[in-house]
Amino acid sequence: MLSISIVILGLTSIYLINIEMKSHARKEAQEKAMMLLDKSIAVHTYFSHQLKPALFDKTNTFTDSNYFDPVWMSSTYAVREIHEYYSAVAEKEYYYKEAAVNARNPENEADEFEKDFIEKTNKSGDLKKYSSIKKIDNKIFFVILRRGETMEQSCLKCHSTPEKAPKNLISEYGPERSFNRDLGEVVSAVSVRIPLEETYKNINKVIIKFSALFASALLIIFGLAIFSGKRWIFNPLKSIQQKTDEISKNYDRLGEQIELPSGYEFSKLTEKFNLMSAELRKGKDLLESRVASRTYDLNKTNRLLYEEIQKHKKTIKHLESSLEEIKTLRGILPICMHCKKIRDDEGYWNKIENYISEHSQAELSHGICNECASKYYSDFFDNNNE
Repeated sequence: MLSISIVILGLTSIYLINIEMKSHARKEAQEKAMMLLDKSIAVHTYFSHQLKPALFDKTNTFTDSNYFDPVWMSSTYAVREIHEYYSAVAEKEYYYKEAAVNARNPENEADEFEKDFIEKTNKSGDLKKYSSIKKIDNKIFFVILRRGETMEQSCLKCHSTPEKAPKNLISEYGPERSFNRDLGEVVSAVSVRIPLEETYKNINKVIIKFSALFASALLIIFGLAIFSGKRWIFNPLKSIQQKTDEISKNYDRLGEQIELPSGYEFSKLTEKFNLMSAELRKGKDLLESRVASRTYDLNKTNRLLYEEIQKHKKTIKHLESSLEEIKTLRGILPICMHCKKIRDDEGYWNKIENYISEHSQAELSHGICNECASKYYSDFFDNNNE
């Protein structure tokens, strides 16, 4: 994200610098064009208002109406010649033309773009100047057009009709071109084209150098960011990640420590991790100790319980064995008051010894008690003899 942001910022800066430099180049071209225009208009104004009227007054006394000398009588001729001298001195290929419709000199004939401007200036008195960037013959120019020469009274001598024009002018240029002009008519437009192709190429070269410098700086910054990020961010994070993976896969490794990195933030983070690892190890050991203690107590309790159960099992077995040997008579037994016979469930009276033999596991044998012995066998027993 940092790299993308820097690239976007750099490209935006390069784009804005390119626009600003080309805008500055256009302003410089406009200033140069305005200097050429102002100079040409000043020359025209000087010829029309001072030089030609003064020379006409001087020469009228010794020249006839057929005399014509474009050197001082044509301001357009003078401006064109001055511009050629200027171009040679300045060594700049500036396009300059006193463009006119039906121009006397074919070199000054306006092209379609210039004709359209001249027509618009004659229709609208407010249109005095037009400028733009145009591509002509695959080359870029700053183009500016300015309202040119307006027919004045001194100009009509050569531009009204062929009949009124000097014969020397007719012989020089012919009777067809640049006649039938009207007073106040805008007959020309000063067209200046400042080449921008070379300037734009130089700007592009500067932009390319700047872009290369920016790209180099970006690569250096990116390399430093990768190096510093790897050393102070990603490597410490990787160490912490590896250690956490090892501990998560093997809890016996709880308590292991990571070497503290150089960065302050990651050093603090590593300290907290090491503390957490140690505390988890301590908790694990304590838990295992408690589990072992509880397991020992439980085993001891289970063992004692098992011994008690075994004792009870033996007692129960002994009781069961005793119960098998003893058969107990239960319930109310009906017995005769006199003969002592016992009535069974079917209503028969049985001797007591027979009933006991049938309803218990006891076996009866006959004997005689002391009282009966004394009573019935007094001859053999006495009261003092058992």
